[in-house]
Amino acid sequence: MPRTITQKDAFRFFAPLVFMTELNMISKSVIHAFLARLAAPKLVLAAFSISFTFYYTLTSATEVSNLLALSFLRERRSLRRLLGFFCLLLALPMAVVQVVAWTPLGAAFYGGLFGAGPEVVAQAQWATFLFSLSAPILMLRALAFALIMLNRHNVLITLSTLLRLFSLGISLLVYPLWLSGAAVGAAALVTCMAVETAFAWSVARRYYLALPESGAPLPSYGALWGFSWPLALNQATEIGIAFGINIFLGRLTRPELALAAFGVVHGLAGVMFSPMRNLVHTAQTLVRTRRDAREMARFTGWLVAGFSALVAAVVFSPLRVWVLEGVMGLTPELTAYSEPAIMLTLLIAACWGYSALFRGLLAAARRTRVAALSGLARIAMVVLAGTVTLFHPGLNGAVFGIAVWALSLGVEAVILGWRVRAGRPGDSLFPDEPETKQP
Repeated sequence: MPRTITQKDAFRFFAPLVFMTELNMISKSVIHAFLARLAAPKLVLAAFSISFTFYYTLTSATEVSNLLALSFLRERRSLRRLLGFFCLLLALPMAVVQVVAWTPLGAAFYGGLFGAGPEVVAQAQWATFLFSLSAPILMLRALAFALIMLNRHNVLITLSTLLRLFSLGISLLVYPLWLSGAAVGAAALVTCMAVETAFAWSVARRYYLALPESGAPLPSYGALWGFSWPLALNQATEIGIAFGINIFLGRLTRPELALAAFGVVHGLAGVMFSPMRNLVHTAQTLVRTRRDAREMARFTGWLVAGFSALVAAVVFSPLRVWVLEGVMGLTPELTAYSEPAIMLTLLIAACWGYSALFRGLLAAARRTRVAALSGLARIAMVVLAGTVTLFHPGLNGAVFGIAVWALSLGVEAVILGWRVRAGRPGDSLFPDEPETKQP
């Protein structure tokens, strides 16, 4: 039996990924802050928010590619097999994206579903096309990051993300010379992803060359599909939560204000808590025994407590207003509307942390089907809660959005946690232990 992981092992693997995730989320908040300073900021932020959530909901399979690579990337042939599978997985979603970006159907979709005006719709369609350029970039980035993680050199991922943030700043200064509105943010985001991926591959290439050309039998497309479709569905619902919330916000009395404020607060909550998502990769890579799982659960508890304390120090102090007005550059109207919602973000920490931990344990064991159930349950919760907007159209959309988001994460944590603990005889989650009843 392999050595049980320690808290130090978990920290060494996790800590560089914290900086990577924070820098990624900061890049989105930097875009929001830049767009908030353009002409007609409510329209620009609303267009960026709906196009971003639609595109990344539809193409959420790109987010699963890293989990696939961590489980199946063991030789050079398997990398080529994974690339082929990724292309098949994204073919249909990318076709739909182009229809939405370039045809009147897309205009009707954005205008009818979100209640957006003609100017917001036009900006959202153009931004949607620009977002579509990121699909091959994200597939290549996932493979590079997997090679780096498997070799436990995660600090290289942090360095690639630092370059991403630096290139984002340059892009936001340069692209307004040719582009306007939400397109500036979309083009800048795609460009910084490309820079990040190029650097990641420059350092991951040696790990790829160190892999054997062949070895174990290649995973079949069926096996890859069986592993990935529940996680892809779950990821689609994770991004789709914001998409679904935006739909209901479009039915409120002041839809553009609600959409803009929720987009900003959602982005800030991501900056504060998104490092929790790296518990998926940490658990998937490190956990091999039941004792490892217990150590990861302890580690998760410390993380939840630490992040909650740091965020509470900001959101329940005058720093809250400084972040919204000074950092994000919001108008007084948007600040007043967003302020109650940012205080609610503290509800998200534990739900996000434990749902990520349980998802990583299940991915490590290649028992991913329950992730589909938890994702569908989250969407059902959003739809159920969204009916409130039909009877109370004057409520604060940002507060509603954050409360529903936290509730959906809590539902997922409960379902995944039940699956981790409620095993059956002969069905161990842990590949390096004898087949015994799960804890």
